[in-house]
Amino acid sequence: MDDISIVELYCQRRESAIKETQDKYGGAFFSVSYGVLRIREDAEECVNDTYVKLWGAIPPDKPGNLGAYGCRIARNTAIDRLRGYTAEKRRHEEDIHAELEECVPGTDSTAEIVDRIALSRAISVFLSSERPERRIMFMRRYFYMETSRDIAKLLHIPDATVRATLKRMRKRLREFLEKEGITV
Repeated sequence: MDDISIVELYCQRRESAIKETQDKYGGAFFSVSYGVLRIREDAEECVNDTYVKLWGAIPPDKPGNLGAYGCRIARNTAIDRLRGYTAEKRRHEEDIHAELEECVPGTDSTAEIVDRIALSRAISVFLSSERPERRIMFMRRYFYMETSRDIAKLLHIPDATVRATLKRMRKRLREFLEKEGITV
């Protein structure tokens, strides 16, 4: 079933919308949640919370890309749960944000929606110019919040290579954003 049909089920308040969403995107929602939390049970709870949040958000929202919309909800739900954990786990999230802080303006300072859209588009343009393996590294690290060790295992390369590549990418991203007029 396509996204438009599933969204229409939500608008009609049909419970089958949840089942269709689960069949099509449940794995992606779990992957995003697990990438942030690293605890299967908590990730499963976040996925269930995602379905509840989707039910409450559609309508009035009518996302064109239900997968991306739901993944964003799953990720934010997992991050909220992570914030409630111990200081050690919170450091994981803070370390990731600190890595990007040097080249991407923080969301707190980017209050305007227009600025966020411009930043998002600029990052997309930057990533489209990178090789697929580097795009995978970047997305897995900064969107899915995976460790460099996990990324290295996935790509069958040394952990140090992942860390060095991401460091060089952050430097290039910073230069690209400055060239585009997006201040850091």
